[in-house]
Amino acid sequence: MKYLLDSGMGDELEQRGFEVPDWKTSIWSVSALIKSPNAVVEIHKDNIKAGCNVITTNNYYVTPNILKREGIESEFESLTRLAIDLAEESRQGFPEVLIAGSFPPIETNFRPDLTPSNDVLDDYYSNLGSFIQQNVDLIICETMGSIREGINAARNALEFSDHVWLSWTNKGVSGDALPSGEKLKDAITEANQLDIECQLVNCCAADLATKNIEILKTATNFGIYANSRKLKEQKLIQDLGETVDIDVNHYENTLPMTAEEYAKEAKIWIDEGAYVVGGCCTTRPEHIKKIADELKK
Repeated sequence: MKYLLDSGMGDELEQRGFEVPDWKTSIWSVSALIKSPNAVVEIHKDNIKAGCNVITTNNYYVTPNILKREGIESEFESLTRLAIDLAEESRQGFPEVLIAGSFPPIETNFRPDLTPSNDVLDDYYSNLGSFIQQNVDLIICETMGSIREGINAARNALEFSDHVWLSWTNKGVSGDALPSGEKLKDAITEANQLDIECQLVNCCAADLATKNIEILKTATNFGIYANSRKLKEQKLIQDLGETVDIDVNHYENTLPMTAEEYAKEAKIWIDEGAYVVGGCCTTRPEHIKKIADELKK
């Protein structure tokens, strides 16, 4: 393994007492950029202290489409720059720590049906890339729920960085498909045509990522930063149907994991040849610390 990513931001803010609004209808973790930027810095720093060598900028929900919810879409550039500045501040004194600039979905998580045209995506990602290219060490296109958006994001990212990671999300009860219904293996195959450094999955149950690791291994390099959740026993897993929110479906079929359990799962990924590991929702700096401790054994 070459890189240890940081843990999730949104849930961690909430754990620390910051009021984080519902991600489905609000600007979610962007609120911390506006109201409590010091909290973002502290979380970055705590992840660095835990042992990660890559921190991700907190601009995941800083998209014009999301910012419209509060009528602040004109602040897209200034909030993006703030997220980068906070990451820069956090790594002072730690020259080995890299900053990953986030290329997020343009719309709500797990709703590829809301993704606008390729022209709109090109405009968004090219603007974002121009803001961040001088201030990040790599670009991570994350939580991509359809092949179209993932490929568009990565292709644009390559215009601004030689180090691009593309992370798909495969929430569900099998993990072999994206929220769009397209197969994970097809997404990886198509992205292999691009000159990207690594393909990952994120925001899924940790053991669901493990279940699909052979598919991931068809990428040039692979990585995982999952949620600190595990699937219930197979007999309890149920598909709640297409009309049920994918996030509800995910959580109804998973249980929380301890930091120790998560680290043991991550060790499997590392042993299988993962290039990058880290944490997404419900992971905390303590999860990163446990992974770092596993690496020392």
